[in-house]
Amino acid sequence: MHNLYVPPYKILLFLILFGFGFFSASILKDDQTTLPKIDIPKPDFSFDFKFDFNFSKPEVDEEITKPTKSWHDVTIQTNGTDRKYGNLVGIQLVLQPEDFVKEEWWRERIEETLTKAKTSGIFDRKTIVILPEHTGSGLLFLDEKSRFLNADSLEFALKTKGENFSLSDLFYLKSEKMAEVYVRTFSELAKQYNVPILAGTIILPNPKIVKGSLVLDSKGPLYNVAIPFSADGKLMDPLVKKSLLTEEELKILSPGETTQDRVWVVPGWKVAILIGQEVFDINIYNRLVGKPIDGLISPSASYPNMKWQSFDLEDSNVWKKEGMAKFIKSTKAQDLVQVFLAGHLYGQKWNGKTFNLRDFSNEDQVGSVESPTILNLYF
Repeated sequence: MHNLYVPPYKILLFLILFGFGFFSASILKDDQTTLPKIDIPKPDFSFDFKFDFNFSKPEVDEEITKPTKSWHDVTIQTNGTDRKYGNLVGIQLVLQPEDFVKEEWWRERIEETLTKAKTSGIFDRKTIVILPEHTGSGLLFLDEKSRFLNADSLEFALKTKGENFSLSDLFYLKSEKMAEVYVRTFSELAKQYNVPILAGTIILPNPKIVKGSLVLDSKGPLYNVAIPFSADGKLMDPLVKKSLLTEEELKILSPGETTQDRVWVVPGWKVAILIGQEVFDINIYNRLVGKPIDGLISPSASYPNMKWQSFDLEDSNVWKKEGMAKFIKSTKAQDLVQVFLAGHLYGQKWNGKTFNLRDFSNEDQVGSVESPTILNLYF
């Protein structure tokens, strides 16, 4: 049996507390005094809690530093011997987008090769210099900063300008400055080194040479054009508009007329200019039949996944077997030079290999696309 004994003092304490509570409740019940009503104003504001959980630092659009070159010297290869008849000097440049950001950086890359050629003694009064396709088109990158240049692709780079901003928009936006830098640079270099220069190509809106000046139509179609400069730095005819375009090129470019004049006359020589895959078109050679030309020259580029009809243009052998060497005997020319641009664009390498052919059979080709190379062919 459990022990139920409770000490008397605990019983007394319980009765006192119970009685006090009962007495207080009775007083409050009988008191009908109304307490004053207090209206608490509602706050006239609300909270909209939206949290951005992206804690990464915003990307800063910064000026870039001058790019460093990955080669130690410019290579020179010579095909033939100097018989004082003149020579074709094809210069394979190695360029990346950063090289075009500043006018002086771009010029330095080009002038390095011209200085090498001059100090090696291969320039004379009958020299013709040929630079690659898009040597000037890369001036699209003038004044660009880190966000544009560090993008994963050209498509993402263009989105830094606006969601629907296109490559065509950028060419139109920068065409005036591109043309200004291009003409100034090659006018000065041709005069400084005293050689006529075919300054590769540049993409511009419907350019024309009018009274010795390059004139653009700001609303005209975009063309990929080759522009010659004389040894005294003046613009020369013919300005050649690329007439055969790949599917990718047709997205932004218009084709030139296949019937256009393409024979460049320099002191002592006449050469026909063909741009890129124009070298595969027999119709162009048919128009040259019977014309007094000494050589064929072609500023060209071969970029990743480049196709022309059934040809894989990343294969350097296709250019040699199916291009100018295949058709040269239908003309009066005896020598040819095809000059390619090397380098990279947003991680994609351009690997076309510059080559020449002397007297129909003596071929020379660059050994590497990692450094600038001068291919000198003596007539």
